[in-house]
Amino acid sequence: MSDNLNVLGRPDFRARLAEVLAGARPRSAEALWQFVRAAYGLAVPRRAVCLGHAAPMDYLASAILRPGRDLVVWANRGGAKTELGAVAAHLDAVLRPGCQVRILGGSLDQSEKMYEYLVRKWRGPFAALLAREPTARRTELATGSAIEVLTQSPRSVRGQRVHRLKCDELDEFDPDVWQAAQFITQSGPGADGQWIAAQMEVFSTMHRPFGPMAALVERLSDCGFRNADCGLKDMPSEGAQGRGGGGAQGRPPPDAQSALRTPQLPLLLRWCLWEVIEPCPPERSCSRCPLWSGCGGKARGADGYFPIDDALAQHARASRAAWETEMLCLRPRGQGLVFDEFDPARHVAPVGFDPALPLYRAIDFGYANPFVCLWVQMKGDCAAQGAERGADERRAPPAPAAGAPQAALRGPQFSGPDLSRVQVRVLAEYVERERLICEHARAMRRLDPGPVAATYADPAGWHRSDVTGTGPCQELAAAGMRVRTPRAGILEGVELVRRLLKERPAAAGPGLVIDPSCRWLIRAFQEYHWEESADGRRGERPAKDGADHPLDALRYLLVGLFWRRLPLRERPWW
Repeated sequence: MSDNLNVLGRPDFRARLAEVLAGARPRSAEALWQFVRAAYGLAVPRRAVCLGHAAPMDYLASAILRPGRDLVVWANRGGAKTELGAVAAHLDAVLRPGCQVRILGGSLDQSEKMYEYLVRKWRGPFAALLAREPTARRTELATGSAIEVLTQSPRSVRGQRVHRLKCDELDEFDPDVWQAAQFITQSGPGADGQWIAAQMEVFSTMHRPFGPMAALVERLSDCGFRNADCGLKDMPSEGAQGRGGGGAQGRPPPDAQSALRTPQLPLLLRWCLWEVIEPCPPERSCSRCPLWSGCGGKARGADGYFPIDDALAQHARASRAAWETEMLCLRPRGQGLVFDEFDPARHVAPVGFDPALPLYRAIDFGYANPFVCLWVQMKGDCAAQGAERGADERRAPPAPAAGAPQAALRGPQFSGPDLSRVQVRVLAEYVERERLICEHARAMRRLDPGPVAATYADPAGWHRSDVTGTGPCQELAAAGMRVRTPRAGILEGVELVRRLLKERPAAAGPGLVIDPSCRWLIRAFQEYHWEESADGRRGERPAKDGADHPLDALRYLLVGLFWRRLPLRERPWW
């Protein structure tokens, strides 16, 4: 036995073992699945049973067989995200001599969890590859590969230059650390001269409706990357790209190098409980199963490992919202959202211009932040009152009463208009950055679907620039658009929007209808949330982090039309 140990520890044996392993690198998904099962005892689920989802094996095949493309994994609790990330890190270190891997978790505990999975894999024959005993944070191989745990701090992340970065539980990341992590990965030759393409991998559930994982998934979904098929079928495997030794700096030939370049967008892979649950046997009755509403028979065709009895127990303990978010990978519901009453199924529908109804513009000014204009029509009793106040933007506005008390300009108590018979229809939106007000004015004129009764905007638009001597409101007036700027607090406007979102009898129809083309406004309703302190406490005001701009424009309009006791502030542009 001691002789065998001495042989395993010899440098020439370790070098020979590394060479054999690198030469035995799997070239197909089937060979990789068999390799993982033999080496680690893991039968990775290979079947996607939900529409648009991927199987866990799709991630492993992408990470190992098609390296060089960033990967985003959105999966359920208990969906083997961390375990599979550890397997991929171990395979990279073993099969690619000189590969540098870093693990960055949402917390140090999360990082160490993946690292702990890795340390277990250095037992048996793989132990002969170790250059020394692994420490609590770092493992070094005789082949020059190394795996290290990073802490959640910008100082730990900055200055790193590695081939692979594994980011576990993105929703727990500090924003500054996540920003710094974008610049860690860098391609380069490995210890054997083979080119190692840079790759970042992100693993997370999505339990924060406005968190970093939601923002990342939204960006990828907007670009059409919705499932595992995107880019997989037409991307050659690493074996098909060749293993050329390259030029003077160890780079591969031009053709191979082109094939290994990292695409601009990551690949989004999503799976849920039904991709990892164990196959449901025939003796279990679907009609009496508490999981039926979400499963619908999917578990019959599954090939996973998650025990059905465990899923039943967790389903019984969890709320519906938590179950759908954590286990079914549906978007998190309105925890912390300002307008959790907003339902796209009820409030989003095609809206056409009606010449019989008054038309309004609603504007939120911006330059680096987006400039937003909404075109809105009103139907119902209060709409007639609003039309009387707005009439036509070419008419001179009524002057405030002489001697009006200054206290009135600071805002009244909420007068509580009845909006139960009002329907607000948002027809279209215009969202642009870094343009002059005169350019916005021309664009809005072109997009007007009909005569505009009035334009409502942010009162801050009256502030004059020290450079130009004018403000946005003055410049719009110079372009022929007289702007009305109602003054009221944010929460008063929020309350008006809430009244429109309230449930109504089916015959009355919803109080707010948004055309599907208004993507910015619809997204804002789904992300607009209350401020949170560093310790997670919810504030009393909505956060100003991007989702507020379209809603601010809508709020100015509603306050201008339905706020009865406050005179509108209107001034000549000169």
